[in-house]
Amino acid sequence: MNVDIVDGVAQAALPLSASTSAPSSFRDALASALGGAADALHGADVEAAVLAGGGGDVVSASIARAKADVALEVISVAASRVSGAVNSLLQTQV
Repeated sequence: MNVDIVDGVAQAALPLSASTSAPSSFRDALASALGGAADALHGADVEAAVLAGGGGDVVSASIARAKADVALEVISVAASRVSGAVNSLLQTQV
């Protein structure tokens, strides 16, 4: 996750992809978003492991987990909407 501090308020944003160019297809955009969510989940797991090992702090582990949960929820909603759109297209009679 990418968090920018603006006037003392943290604003979470979707993970930035490795390339700065726009995705060339919808598939690439979904793959990039899924990769960002996977990275956020991995980061949260690392924070939890560090905390379990006696290092780190509860706040950073909690924030990392919350960010990962939000990224996963965004991906879940996107997948649900794509599934609904495909279902609608398949039910269209020509």
